[in-house]
Amino acid sequence: MDRRILTQWLKAGIVFKGEYSDTYAGTPQGGIISPCLAGLTLNGLGSMLAEKFKSRWVKRKEINNKVHTIVYADDFLITGKSKEFLENEVLPEVKKFMGERGLKLSEEKTVITHIEDGFDFLGQNIRKYKGKVLVKPSKENTKRFLDNIREIIKRNPTVKQKDLINRLNPKIRGWANYHRHIVAKETFSYVDYHIYHALQKWCRRRHQDKGKWWINKKYFHSIGTRNWVFAAKTEGGKMEELLRADATKIIRHIKIRKEANPYDPKWDVYFEEREGDRMFGNMAGRKRLKEMWKKQGKKCPMCGDEINKESGWKIHINEDNRKIITHPDCHIRFHSNETKVCCTG
Repeated sequence: MDRRILTQWLKAGIVFKGEYSDTYAGTPQGGIISPCLAGLTLNGLGSMLAEKFKSRWVKRKEINNKVHTIVYADDFLITGKSKEFLENEVLPEVKKFMGERGLKLSEEKTVITHIEDGFDFLGQNIRKYKGKVLVKPSKENTKRFLDNIREIIKRNPTVKQKDLINRLNPKIRGWANYHRHIVAKETFSYVDYHIYHALQKWCRRRHQDKGKWWINKKYFHSIGTRNWVFAAKTEGGKMEELLRADATKIIRHIKIRKEANPYDPKWDVYFEEREGDRMFGNMAGRKRLKEMWKKQGKKCPMCGDEINKESGWKIHINEDNRKIITHPDCHIRFHSNETKVCCTG
């Protein structure tokens, strides 16, 4: 890595709320510079291992070491063909790589395990069940989340129900969205069950002289086809509901193609299609698409004809980085340089 740039970054200082402070050691907790520096420091680890342990042919027999590296900030995962191979050949190379950068592996956090026994990585458990790899929220991550929810409920014994809901909803939404691309539906239901019981205790502490029936009628409601919804009426008469983790739709993540470059024009169609799928995959995105469609007069900016279910649609990002909706054929013609698209409205 470029040690000169690293030194300049570490000594650049911090500006917080308009005040400058010198930096003498380390990086700010939670600051974006920390994972950035970790990425620079570990840059080259994967390519070094891939080159050293790449597949080769010996006497017409392929030797595949199955070495792959996944790095996220200062966490990384390395796969290999066997435990002995990782311990005796890969691990020494990793230690050597780290030592050249003035770092060393944490003995506590470094674990070599079989995929059928599973392991935790970035708050998720990766394990092979009967030959099939499944990724689930880790038990430790789930426990930490529930402890945090219980602590919020416990610290706010006298707040209004609506205020408690507003404090819990962002936590539940963020945690569920993080895990919504994996096998998490069962864990979501488990989390909702324990949040419900924590809220029941919160209600009973507030009304120790009231019966269970009275408490449930006051704090839990039937909304639509759902019962036992923790909700409160707002000033406008609407119901402020507590989010349920299991209401989060599981959406399988489609990995980005490793060769795709967002700065290369030849990949524009690929990224526009990903953006269109992303927007269509959630309610807020579909609402935004409908607004864009109406703003364009329900017509394609290229040909002027109506866009409807029969004609289909595609997202296009113009030179001003603004999204517009076009016909699929018009979108193809644009990227074939047969015509240009202008953004109206």
